[in-house]
Amino acid sequence: MTRIFVKVIQHGSFSKAAELLGVPKSTVSKSVSKLEKITGTKLLLRTTRSQTLTAAGRLFYETCLEPIQVLEDAQKSLYGQDSIVSGPIKITSPEDIGSLIISPLIGSLSKQHPDVSFELHYTNEIVDLIKEGFDLAVRIGHLAESNLKVRRIGILDLILVASSSYLKNYPPLKEPKDLKDHLCLLLSDSQMKHYWTLTHGKKNMRVEVHSKVMSNQMSSLLQVAIAGGGITLASSFLCQDYIKNKGLERVLPDWKVKGIPISLVSPLSTTSSARLKLVSDEIHSAISSALTLNF
Repeated sequence: MTRIFVKVIQHGSFSKAAELLGVPKSTVSKSVSKLEKITGTKLLLRTTRSQTLTAAGRLFYETCLEPIQVLEDAQKSLYGQDSIVSGPIKITSPEDIGSLIISPLIGSLSKQHPDVSFELHYTNEIVDLIKEGFDLAVRIGHLAESNLKVRRIGILDLILVASSSYLKNYPPLKEPKDLKDHLCLLLSDSQMKHYWTLTHGKKNMRVEVHSKVMSNQMSSLLQVAIAGGGITLASSFLCQDYIKNKGLERVLPDWKVKGIPISLVSPLSTTSSARLKLVSDEIHSAISSALTLNF
């Protein structure tokens, strides 16, 4: 009963838990009801479409999670299943990292491991991994959630870039304060859409920036910059090829925005498996390589 309850929470529904366990949905429902009767407390608030943990249910779930995990790992080792790379994996990532790094990687992995199926969800919004049933996520920025396993990948550096055609038609840039005389392309969902704080060694300078163009995608701002639309902040991995090919130039190359942490995260409730370790290792390696500035 306890294992069934844990699976319901891990996978977000009675039907998914039933499918995973290979039992009828009615068996799952009866098991949870019986568990509530035995414990003498309501563990789940159920509607026709969803279920939500009560405070007591969350405490019970968190207490049971580790013993259930240990038992499942022991069973997998006993039957040799811990080394089998198969089954589904659901991944979420910011759009630019997803489309440029993760998608090509998954294309390769899907050929190497035909028994693994992938579901990819790219968004710049922070999604609830447990509620939405994600196994793995790429997160940019400082993490506040305590219910996640965190694996640090590295630091995402942001640099200033513009096209040579734009720079020829505007005043020269010698220091950050000169940005006030330029068109800056800004991320609409960022804290940096009004001010950029640039660093050079121990120096920090906060400058007000102005723009006629904003976007929630860094890659789209790069395309505007390439077309001569202004100066933008971009991650080094996104723009290094454009700089090599002379489509963009670094602006104020001694200055950059303080690096932003980038991490791989998964719910504490995610069951350890060979496929999760494989995909996690491959994504970690691919993003780590992309973060290495090389131009």
